[in-house]
Amino acid sequence: MTDAQLIYANWVMAVATIVAASAAIASAYYARRAISEQQKMFDKQLREYRLSLSADTVLKFEGKFNDAQFRQIRSKAAQALLVGQDVREAEDVFDFFDTVGLFVRLGALSPEVTYAVFFHWINLYWRAGKHHIGAEQKDTAACWTNFEFLFNCACEIEKRKHVDSEDLRMPSSRLRQQLEDEVDVRPRSPLFA
Repeated sequence: MTDAQLIYANWVMAVATIVAASAAIASAYYARRAISEQQKMFDKQLREYRLSLSADTVLKFEGKFNDAQFRQIRSKAAQALLVGQDVREAEDVFDFFDTVGLFVRLGALSPEVTYAVFFHWINLYWRAGKHHIGAEQKDTAACWTNFEFLFNCACEIEKRKHVDSEDLRMPSSRLRQQLEDEVDVRPRSPLFA
Protein backbone atom coordinates (compact mmCIF):
# COMPACT_ATOMS: atom_id res chain seq x y z
CA MET A 1 0.00 0.00 0.00
CA THR A 2 1.29 3.41 -0.88
CA ASP A 3 1.52 6.28 1.51
CA ALA A 4 -1.34 8.02 -0.27
CA GLN A 5 -3.53 4.97 0.05
CA LEU A 6 -2.60 4.64 3.73
CA ILE A 7 -3.43 8.29 4.40
CA TYR A 8 -6.70 7.88 2.49
CA ALA A 9 -7.60 4.75 4.51
CA ASN A 10 -6.80 6.54 7.79
CA TRP A 11 -9.00 9.45 6.74
CA VAL A 12 -11.85 7.12 5.84
CA MET A 13 -11.52 5.33 9.19
CA ALA A 14 -11.37 8.66 11.05
CA VAL A 15 -14.48 9.96 9.27
CA ALA A 16 -16.28 6.66 9.89
CA THR A 17 -15.32 6.83 13.57
CA ILE A 18 -16.54 10.43 13.83
CA VAL A 19 -19.82 9.53 12.09
CA ALA A 20 -20.30 6.52 14.38
CA ALA A 21 -19.51 8.59 17.48
CA SER A 22 -21.88 11.35 16.32
CA ALA A 23 -24.61 8.77 15.72
CA ALA A 24 -24.03 7.30 19.18
CA ILE A 25 -24.19 10.76 20.77
CA ALA A 26 -27.35 11.63 18.84
CA SER A 27 -28.88 8.29 19.75
CA ALA A 28 -28.05 8.82 23.45
CA TYR A 29 -29.50 12.35 23.29
CA TYR A 30 -32.76 11.17 21.74
CA ALA A 31 -32.99 8.24 24.14
CA ARG A 32 -32.47 10.57 27.10
CA ARG A 33 -35.07 12.95 25.70
CA ALA A 34 -37.57 10.10 25.24
CA ILE A 35 -36.95 8.88 28.80
CA SER A 36 -37.43 12.43 30.09
CA GLU A 37 -40.74 12.72 28.22
CA GLN A 38 -41.84 9.34 29.57
CA GLN A 39 -40.95 10.46 33.09
CA LYS A 40 -42.98 13.67 32.66
CA MET A 41 -45.97 11.67 31.43
CA PHE A 42 -45.60 9.21 34.30
CA ASP A 43 -45.38 12.06 36.83
CA LYS A 44 -48.49 13.68 35.33
CA GLN A 45 -50.41 10.39 35.47
CA LEU A 46 -49.27 9.84 39.05
CA ARG A 47 -50.44 13.36 40.08
CA GLU A 48 -53.80 12.78 38.40
CA TYR A 49 -54.16 9.40 40.07
CA ARG A 50 -53.30 10.84 43.48
CA LEU A 51 -55.81 13.66 43.00
CA SER A 52 -58.48 11.19 41.97
CA LEU A 53 -57.71 8.96 44.94
CA SER A 54 -57.66 11.97 47.26
CA ALA A 55 -61.02 13.17 45.95
CA ASP A 56 -62.55 9.71 46.38
CA THR A 57 -61.16 9.41 49.89
CA VAL A 58 -62.32 12.85 51.01
CA LEU A 59 -65.80 12.13 49.64
CA LYS A 60 -65.91 8.97 51.75
CA PHE A 61 -64.86 10.96 54.82
CA GLU A 62 -67.48 13.59 54.00
CA GLY A 63 -70.12 10.87 53.69
CA LYS A 64 -69.19 9.55 57.14
CA PHE A 65 -69.11 13.07 58.59
CA ASN A 66 -72.60 13.84 57.29
CA ASP A 67 -74.33 10.53 57.92
CA ALA A 68 -77.21 10.55 60.40
CA GLN A 69 -75.36 8.74 63.18
CA PHE A 70 -72.31 11.00 63.01
CA ARG A 71 -74.51 14.10 62.86
CA GLN A 72 -75.91 13.04 66.23
CA ILE A 73 -72.36 12.59 67.54
CA ARG A 74 -71.46 16.05 66.23
CA SER A 75 -74.54 17.56 67.87
CA LYS A 76 -73.66 16.03 71.26
CA ALA A 77 -70.03 17.07 70.85
CA ALA A 78 -70.98 20.66 70.08
CA GLN A 79 -73.37 20.75 73.04
CA ALA A 80 -70.67 19.45 75.38
CA LEU A 81 -68.14 21.99 74.09
CA LEU A 82 -70.71 24.78 74.28
CA VAL A 83 -71.52 24.22 77.94
CA GLY A 84 -68.07 22.95 78.91
CA GLN A 85 -69.38 19.74 80.48
CA ASP A 86 -68.94 16.12 79.43
CA VAL A 87 -66.34 17.31 76.92
CA ARG A 88 -65.40 13.67 76.34
CA GLU A 89 -68.54 13.64 74.13
CA ALA A 90 -66.44 15.52 71.58
CA GLU A 91 -63.67 12.92 71.42
CA ASP A 92 -65.29 10.97 68.58
CA VAL A 93 -65.19 14.12 66.45
CA PHE A 94 -61.58 14.75 67.49
CA ASP A 95 -60.78 11.14 66.55
CA PHE A 96 -62.44 11.63 63.17
CA PHE A 97 -60.27 14.65 62.40
CA ASP A 98 -57.21 12.88 63.79
CA THR A 99 -57.78 10.15 61.20
CA VAL A 100 -58.28 12.70 58.42
CA GLY A 101 -55.08 14.42 59.59
CA LEU A 102 -53.19 11.13 59.40
CA PHE A 103 -54.32 10.67 55.79
CA VAL A 104 -53.18 14.21 54.96
CA ARG A 105 -49.83 13.76 56.72
CA LEU A 106 -49.16 10.50 54.86
CA GLY A 107 -50.08 12.06 51.51
CA ALA A 108 -53.22 9.99 50.93
CA LEU A 109 -55.34 13.13 51.06
CA SER A 110 -54.52 16.46 49.48
CA PRO A 111 -54.34 19.28 52.05
CA GLU A 112 -56.12 21.58 49.56
CA VAL A 113 -59.00 19.18 48.97
CA THR A 114 -59.34 18.50 52.69
CA TYR A 115 -59.31 22.22 53.41
CA ALA A 116 -62.03 22.84 50.83
CA VAL A 117 -64.32 20.21 52.32
CA PHE A 118 -63.64 20.44 56.06
CA PHE A 119 -62.00 23.76 57.02
CA HIS A 120 -65.06 25.13 58.80
CA TRP A 121 -65.35 22.10 61.09
CA ILE A 122 -61.62 21.56 61.58
CA ASN A 123 -61.35 25.16 62.72
CA LEU A 124 -64.50 25.00 64.85
CA TYR A 125 -63.75 21.77 66.70
CA TRP A 126 -60.06 22.52 67.22
CA ARG A 127 -60.73 25.98 68.63
CA ALA A 128 -63.64 24.80 70.78
CA GLY A 129 -61.79 21.73 72.04
CA LYS A 130 -58.20 22.95 72.30
CA HIS A 131 -58.22 23.13 76.12
CA HIS A 132 -59.49 19.57 76.43
CA ILE A 133 -57.11 18.39 73.72
CA GLY A 134 -54.18 20.15 75.44
CA ALA A 135 -55.07 18.58 78.78
CA GLU A 136 -55.23 15.11 77.21
CA GLN A 137 -51.93 15.68 75.40
CA LYS A 138 -50.24 16.33 78.74
CA ASP A 139 -51.03 12.74 79.70
CA THR A 140 -50.62 11.23 76.23
CA ALA A 141 -48.40 13.35 73.99
CA ALA A 142 -49.46 11.57 70.80
CA CYS A 143 -53.17 12.17 71.46
CA TRP A 144 -54.77 13.97 68.49
CA THR A 145 -51.43 15.11 67.05
CA ASN A 146 -52.70 14.40 63.55
CA PHE A 147 -55.72 16.60 64.26
CA GLU A 148 -53.32 19.34 65.36
CA PHE A 149 -51.28 18.83 62.18
CA LEU A 150 -54.50 19.03 60.12
CA PHE A 151 -55.59 22.21 61.89
CA ASN A 152 -52.21 23.86 61.25
CA CYS A 153 -52.25 22.84 57.56
CA ALA A 154 -55.78 24.12 57.11
CA CYS A 155 -54.93 27.43 58.80
CA GLU A 156 -51.88 27.90 56.55
CA ILE A 157 -54.09 27.43 53.48
CA GLU A 158 -56.69 29.81 54.93
CA LYS A 159 -53.97 32.44 55.51
CA ARG A 160 -52.84 32.15 51.89
CA LYS A 161 -56.39 32.37 50.54
CA HIS A 162 -57.83 34.96 52.94
CA VAL A 163 -55.23 37.18 54.59
CA ASP A 164 -57.78 38.87 56.87
CA SER A 165 -59.76 35.71 57.63
CA GLU A 166 -62.20 36.16 60.48
CA ASP A 167 -62.06 32.38 60.97
CA LEU A 168 -58.42 32.69 62.04
CA ARG A 169 -59.34 35.35 64.61
CA MET A 170 -62.46 33.48 65.79
CA PRO A 171 -64.10 35.71 68.43
CA SER A 172 -65.81 33.80 71.24
CA SER A 173 -69.25 35.05 70.13
CA ARG A 174 -68.73 33.57 66.68
CA LEU A 175 -67.38 30.33 68.12
CA ARG A 176 -70.46 30.10 70.33
CA GLN A 177 -72.80 30.75 67.37
CA GLN A 178 -71.10 28.09 65.25
CA LEU A 179 -71.32 25.57 68.10
CA GLU A 180 -75.02 26.37 68.50
CA ASP A 181 -75.49 25.79 64.77
CA GLU A 182 -73.70 22.47 65.12
CA VAL A 183 -75.90 21.47 68.08
CA ASP A 184 -78.89 21.99 65.82
CA VAL A 185 -77.47 19.77 63.08
CA ARG A 186 -80.16 17.29 62.12
CA PRO A 187 -79.97 14.21 59.98
CA ARG A 188 -80.92 15.09 56.43
CA SER A 189 -83.86 13.38 54.85
CA PRO A 190 -82.81 10.80 52.22
CA LEU A 191 -84.32 13.02 49.53
CA PHE A 192 -81.69 15.72 50.16
CA ALA A 193 -78.79 13.61 51.42
